[in-house]
Amino acid sequence: MPATAMFSNFKSRVGGGGTAPQNILDHNPITQYFEIGKQTASAGPELVWRIYDAYRKSDGKEVSVFVFEKKCAEKLHKPKRKETVTELLRGSVRQLERSRHPKILQVIHSVEESGETLAFASEPVLASLANILAYQEGGGGGPGGPATGASQLQTAPRHPHAKEYHFLDIELKYGILQITEALSFLHYSGHVLHRNVCPSSILVTKKGTWKLGGLEFTERLNELDGLEPVSCQSWSSRLPKMAQPDLDFIAPEVQTLSQCSIKSDMFSLGMVICTIYNNGRPLIQANHSSSSYVKQLDMLEEQVNNVLPRIPIPLQEAAVRLLSKEPKQRPSAQLLTLIKYFSDPLVQALQTLDVINMKDPTQKNHFYKHTLKETLPYIDRKLWFQHVWPCLQQEMKTQEVLAAVLQPIIYIIQECSVDEYEQIILPSFRSVFSIPKSIQATVTLLENLHHILEKTPRNEIRNEVLPMLYNSFESTTIQVQSAALVAVTNVSEYLDETAIRKMVLPKMKAVYEKNSGDLKLVSNVLSCVEKTLERLDRAQIIDEVLPMLWEVRLQDPEVILRVVNIYRLMLGDKKYGLSVNLMATRVMPSLLPQTVNPSLNLEQFTCLLEVLQDMLDQIDRNQRNKLKLDNMSLPSPERHRPLRHLYSSDNMHVPPFNIPNLRIEQRKTSSAEDMARKNSTVSTIFWKNLS
Repeated sequence: MPATAMFSNFKSRVGGGGTAPQNILDHNPITQYFEIGKQTASAGPELVWRIYDAYRKSDGKEVSVFVFEKKCAEKLHKPKRKETVTELLRGSVRQLERSRHPKILQVIHSVEESGETLAFASEPVLASLANILAYQEGGGGGPGGPATGASQLQTAPRHPHAKEYHFLDIELKYGILQITEALSFLHYSGHVLHRNVCPSSILVTKKGTWKLGGLEFTERLNELDGLEPVSCQSWSSRLPKMAQPDLDFIAPEVQTLSQCSIKSDMFSLGMVICTIYNNGRPLIQANHSSSSYVKQLDMLEEQVNNVLPRIPIPLQEAAVRLLSKEPKQRPSAQLLTLIKYFSDPLVQALQTLDVINMKDPTQKNHFYKHTLKETLPYIDRKLWFQHVWPCLQQEMKTQEVLAAVLQPIIYIIQECSVDEYEQIILPSFRSVFSIPKSIQATVTLLENLHHILEKTPRNEIRNEVLPMLYNSFESTTIQVQSAALVAVTNVSEYLDETAIRKMVLPKMKAVYEKNSGDLKLVSNVLSCVEKTLERLDRAQIIDEVLPMLWEVRLQDPEVILRVVNIYRLMLGDKKYGLSVNLMATRVMPSLLPQTVNPSLNLEQFTCLLEVLQDMLDQIDRNQRNKLKLDNMSLPSPERHRPLRHLYSSDNMHVPPFNIPNLRIEQRKTSSAEDMARKNSTVSTIFWKNLS
């Protein structure tokens, strides 16, 4: 789709759903690069980042634009504090750019600034986890079941950008693992603490993956030992709330000792996990009061026990240990990723998809052809279109892996509805028919064409798919030609008679003539003939199909059986033009020797014999009727002559008659002849005496 059309559609789509931030961003340079729509979410400390849907003008790439309006900090009154917040947010974007990792929010365009705003662009974001949990806390329900207690009394979400989104169990499992891996990267590769692991720092992308953001408060670690505590600022009411981590998720040692370590981030992660399974409600709700935090901290163990039954059993022990007040009891990020809860083949498949760009073509091919194809039936359909399809969509552009990528794509096409196919798959998939492809990709596409055409609109079939099919016959590669024949066999119902007669048959014959020695291809040609026979006219069958059948080498049982099946079809209807003359003079002489072919099994032999017998019966009926008609057309005396001749003395078997007195030398006579001779002599004497 051209960029101008895309932007036009984008504007019309966002026009009625919210106010675009043009007035806010009028002077921010980021508007030169992005077409910005409506606000859809929020994130960061006190949710100060507004998140807008957007597209990049240069190529139409979908992004999210994060905007901080500086006047939000004006209520702090002190200009210095306002600048402190701005600098924190500016620094967090730079830190994100430095911390490039698949589990950390990806920055697409660096921070741009004007007098009124800060803005940057990231990968497309659906919402922050805080937005989603706010909906649950507002009565929307969550993984733990319907909202209960105080949250049930709440009639509206606590934030205007609360997002209705219902997590699947697999999404929660994978999401928690992603944040754990992001922390592992920061702790052991980046040597930094996050210090604000909380729902407003976790972004759920439009693919459904969770990314860690919110790097406003990172702290350098002792590179020798991340377990060694470092000094940090505890939460204080003397500082602006948006310039501090979220108090409800801070580890006890941070607040009471002003010390933090990698185990402090793990406590915060444990609090996030419990919040997810507690209908979006944190176990500590300090309401920006350090004294309230300390009081509720004393009741933390009881709160954990209350929420524990809602947490998946394999995750319960880890949750308890993460929320231990003693840092040494908490597992590290590296250890947490190894627990049984995360050792799920489906999670591993989704995890590989997220980092597939880092794999080489051999690894990609194996993953798409085997791992993903085998796990797809067990992955929820929601994730097919949200998580899996966007990855496959990108990989379709790479020739090296297209053949492997087509395997899971075809499975999804088979299983999805017509609407899902037309709205989600087809807009990108149609390009596959026209782009250059490897031999294997073309073969895969052709052999599965019937699955694709079941869902494809007729006009798309005619304009996009069939030209590719016809062109495949002209390939110089026998595998592609053979696959084209298989495709015609499978999709013949989508081809009109004109196409079969004028396109398919001539191309099929040309392929056969060039490769008549290839058994597999010959078998596919015969299968194609069998499937399209009834759509051909009589003249084509007599002039083109039958001569081709007579040329086929009848040795392989499969080839013999296909030829026999074609003749069986022809015997069933006179319209095919298989006359008794052709049966007697061309067809049966070619088939009869195969009755003693040792390669045929009993079933194949029986099929062959039945067809031969059928031909004999037709010849018998035809000839008898013809002879009877010939007989009826003769004059009356002539008509009965054969009968008289049958019973005449000329036709009787009697002893030979010998002429009297005829001597035959050196001839041994039989007793019958002697008797005849004696009778003849007696008769002669008798007549002489009378005279």
